Amino acid sequence: MPIEAKVFTENEELPALVLVHGLGSAGSIWKSLLPQLKGHFTVYALDLPGHGDADLVNNEQLDPKSLARSIISTMRTQYNVSTMHVAGNSLGGWIALEMGAVAPKNVSSVTALAPAGLWHQVPTSKFPPSIFARILAKISQYFMRLAYRIPALKALGYKKITHLWRELSFESCRDSVIAMANSKGYMPTWRSLLGKKFDSRIDGSVDVSIVFGDYDLTLPENIAQKREVAPEHAEWIVVENCAHVIMWNYPDLTVDLIKRTARIA
Repeated sequence: MPIEAKVFTENEELPALVLVHGLGSAGSIWKSLLPQLKGHFTVYALDLPGHGDADLVNNEQLDPKSLARSIISTMRTQYNVSTMHVAGNSLGGWIALEMGAVAPKNVSSVTALAPAGLWHQVPTSKFPPSIFARILAKISQYFMRLAYRIPALKALGYKKITHLWRELSFESCRDSVIAMANSKGYMPTWRSLLGKKFDSRIDGSVDVSIVFGDYDLTLPENIAQKREVAPEHAEWIVVENCAHVIMWNYPDLTVDLIKRTARIA
């Protein structure tokens, strides 16, 4: 399965941290965290199949559990990494949880940031909740600098996922628009998770934090935050005044949460 990673570190002896993005995104979404993270970890910012720089191969299994197994395999065979910490956002948070379940000897900690998969009822809709953002991205990619300067358009694209949408840099908006507009894996990955939920068991040896913003409009509490399906030993954290893309809302806090879950001072 084609999975790509960009590596960032100040010292290759530092523990490995694998970052997993969400549906229609790419490894570039973590860019604002890298200056802090790479001083504590060797960071592997992944592109999932059909996202970012990673190819999409026909007939690949793109459900979260299969992706989790493929990431573990890729880290072992391509990057010679057998022990790692993992953090993921949205679909990436679900995949991160599955990684902790399928490979507890390889995964030391999981920081799941607004993870999908904790449904009250499994999704059956033909289109994902972010389909409007994908349509907008496909259109606005051709006039990004103009769209960035129009508050109404910027709000349409980002208000649902971050309360700091007005402050988003052009670079962050450009990266996310390009990732969403060109994601060949967007619909195949969505179809692969329909009817599924996170129901795996994570061994108690794997430290787990599950983090949601208190007004996540993408995965709201009454639809997608069922605490009963979370690992019993997981720490459940609610961040005040925070929407779905937690690392855009509070980058410093996100770094601290990843470090705390990984037990790194």
